[in-house]
Amino acid sequence: MASVNFYLKKPEKDKVKSLIYLQFKYNNIKLVFSFGQTIDPKNWNSNKQRVKSNNHTTNDGKSSLNSLLDVLQSICEKTYNDEIKNGIPQPVLIKQQLNSYMNQNKVDVNKPTFYKLIDRFTNNEIHFKGVEKKKVTLGKYKTVLKHLKDFELKARYPLDFDTINLDFFYKFLSFLKAKGLSKNTIAKIIQIIKTFMNEAVDLGYTSNMQFKNKKFTASWEETDAIYLTEKEILKLYKLDLSDNPKLEPVKDLFVFGCYVGLRFSDYSAIKPEHIISNEDGKFIRIRTKKTNEQVIIPCNPIVLKLFEKYKKNQNKLPKAPSNQKFNEYIKDVCKIAKLVETGRLISDPNKELWQCVSSHTARRSFATNLYLEGYPPIEIMKITGHKTEKAFLTYIKVSKLDAAKRLGKHMSLKWSEKLLKVTA
Repeated sequence: MASVNFYLKKPEKDKVKSLIYLQFKYNNIKLVFSFGQTIDPKNWNSNKQRVKSNNHTTNDGKSSLNSLLDVLQSICEKTYNDEIKNGIPQPVLIKQQLNSYMNQNKVDVNKPTFYKLIDRFTNNEIHFKGVEKKKVTLGKYKTVLKHLKDFELKARYPLDFDTINLDFFYKFLSFLKAKGLSKNTIAKIIQIIKTFMNEAVDLGYTSNMQFKNKKFTASWEETDAIYLTEKEILKLYKLDLSDNPKLEPVKDLFVFGCYVGLRFSDYSAIKPEHIISNEDGKFIRIRTKKTNEQVIIPCNPIVLKLFEKYKKNQNKLPKAPSNQKFNEYIKDVCKIAKLVETGRLISDPNKELWQCVSSHTARRSFATNLYLEGYPPIEIMKITGHKTEKAFLTYIKVSKLDAAKRLGKHMSLKWSEKLLKVTA
């Protein structure tokens, strides 16, 4: 049964008055609330849990202290009765109602809040090492903000710096899972919330550190994707689709992507000024849209042949459809090329290879094939833009068989060198 009680805190030495505390017990939950009012213990009726005289006023002298206690009790009981139909109300919700009443005449428009801080992130005001956030990052911040507001509304769980705790984490995690979001999407959302809270601590807005608890973490899972082997890419390159003006340009642009390692947003938007020549050959020099980093990529013979094939076009490449259409058409191309091997996706081994290909497969194929050929990861990363070798190795899709083959080549080379030395 829900019950509200008021009691006095033992006064500190050299102080006559004691703080009055509210205690609200319900459903094995105990809420304790301090609202800043004090009283001389000799004026307190511990049986009635009220001030002996109704004429005794609040600290500011504006109202009856007993009336304030009555109102606070009423707020607890009303909030509990209103919310119990939706499940046992969280103490933080009841405290918010109590605080709202106590602070109704103390509105501080400059007081930092959790949502105000997030707005500073989405407005690109908060930088890291002085560098503005990319548009895609700002978009992720806005998506997380929407999830948080949806959660607050549905769970009736008020969000601010002090309420981002383990209780919030467990409830928010269940909320996101119920939305059907993937594990990696959920992990990214939690990671961004921790970014917000770290900034709040750095700015001195809160001392709440529960978000640093080791339990306040959502696990990631390895993404399941495929790459095309060099043999499969050449098969596409040699595929004659000259009688199909819709698929032929898509096939050629995809093959081009397999040999330059750029994202679709970059390799589908090559301009004449991005193609440079010197005594060492032709190169593509472009500043990538996502990372805003300049990369320089050598043009291999197939890239040069594609440039020659489309030399009438200003950028020497076929015109790209939308990414959505491209993903649709490249699957048709791969199906015609009879890329029908199954088992390439661990998560769906019955899928045929052509069904798994997308515009991004080109970039992944570039990185994976170079790695399997023994090209140093650090050099490949200069084109792919990965910051760490760990991130790069997670990105490329090397099967255990591929890794074994690469190790076999390495070991054969080492043993050949040793044998040559022995027989010399």
